[in-house]
Order: sequence, then structure tokens, then C-alpha cells
Amino acid sequence: MKSRIRKISIGIGIVIVSFVGVFCLGRYGWKLFGFALCEGAGIELVEVKENQVHVMGFYPGSFPSGFCGYYAEEKDEVLYVGFRFSPIFGFFENGKIDVTIPTKGKIKAVVLKTSKNEYVLTERTSDGSYRRPDWDEEQIEKCDCCTFTRSQ
Repeated sequence: MKSRIRKISIGIGIVIVSFVGVFCLGRYGWKLFGFALCEGAGIELVEVKENQVHVMGFYPGSFPSGFCGYYAEEKDEVLYVGFRFSPIFGFFENGKIDVTIPTKGKIKAVVLKTSKNEYVLTERTSDGSYRRPDWDEEQIEKCDCCTFTRSQ
């Protein structure tokens, strides 16, 4: 009788450990692949400060997916950042992004990087402010989907 209870307990333990392992791999294991599994995001705010970059945004798709996390690399004063969403492994979160990414040095540009594309979100201008490089002031004022602060 004791050996049967022990076998059942071991079996239940293996199932629990397997479930936790699969969940952790799905939720965090994607970071092992760098930007290869990163997705696009609707960016609402990019704020560059002395030693950090604050990004706010949302999942752009129609099917609800939770925010799983971000992957960031800093190279030559450019911060590359990618985001990951999942309908299964992001169920603890909603699709909203609100992250503050620490940086090692000054940042001259922030780039959203996915598995296929790169988008410049903001870059430093000659006067030290930050703005989206391909937009003029009129386009920035008219845009209701994103705002870019000009902090230093």
C-alpha cells in the first residue's frame, strides 16, 4: 500500500514539475532566441532619460494576447527593443506595455526590432530633444495613436 501511494505521489509530482517547466519555457524561454520571436507593438510613448528608456504601448492584433516581456540590446548608443505577446502564456497580463529599460550610456535612438523588421521609434535631434525621425511637427500633432515626449 505504501509503495502504491509513493508511486502516485511521484507521478503527481512529475506532472506538476512538467507543467511548471512548460509554462516557464513558454513564458520566458523565448528570450533565448533574442529578437527572432519578437513581435510588433503599437507604441504610445517613448521617453528617453539619462540611464533609462520608458516605453508604453499595446498589442496591435485583434485577438487578445498578454504581454510576456521584452528583449533589449544596447549597441553604439542605439537601444534595440523587441516585445513578445502570447494568448496562452501571457494570461496573467493584458496586452498593455509599460516598461522602463535600464541603459548603460547615453542613447541616441530607440529602435523597435522584430524578427523581420526594424522601426526607429525616436532619435536624438541636434538640439538634444527626441522625436520620431520621419515625422514633422504637423504629423506628430495630428497623430492620435502615439505620443512621443521630448525629454532629455
